[in-house]
Amino acid sequence: MRKDLLAQARGDVLEVGCGTGRNLPFYVRATTLTLTEPDPEMARRTRRRLSMVSVPVQLVEAPAEALPFADCRFETVVSTLVLCTVKDPVAALSEIRRVLVPGGRLLILEHVQAHPGIWRVAQNLLAPAWKGLAAGCHLSRPSLALIETAGFVPVVVREVGQGLLPLRIGRYRAPN
Repeated sequence: MRKDLLAQARGDVLEVGCGTGRNLPFYVRATTLTLTEPDPEMARRTRRRLSMVSVPVQLVEAPAEALPFADCRFETVVSTLVLCTVKDPVAALSEIRRVLVPGGRLLILEHVQAHPGIWRVAQNLLAPAWKGLAAGCHLSRPSLALIETAGFVPVVVREVGQGLLPLRIGRYRAPN
């Protein structure tokens, strides 16, 4: 899933919340790559993998809610399994929108809130324990609704899996 999604990342690319750098081998069409990660330990682990990238790469320790970049700086922004863990997803999406060029691409891989029914009930019941076990992840956060409320236009969005951890993979366009 990561490989297929990140093959769409082109031009000057920003990955928000790069974690341990697991996406690095899949940036084949980027011109430049900028990574952000607020956790110093995760950033340290990413630094060990930077040689996997064949384009100029920069790692910046910064949260998604306060990106230290100019407006309209990136053609593509990537977020994989990030919106569930940031403290303020609305602020993070606002920052992503700010740094994207008009019409730029937002590439998303997120687990999201289950459809109404037994799985959503299960998510809500497990959410407090899950948050403690999974680095602050909000299991039942309505990420898709937040993305669209932030003004991003869905281009291609697909659902993978069901149950407790449904995933959404998508390409969104920033408003012009």
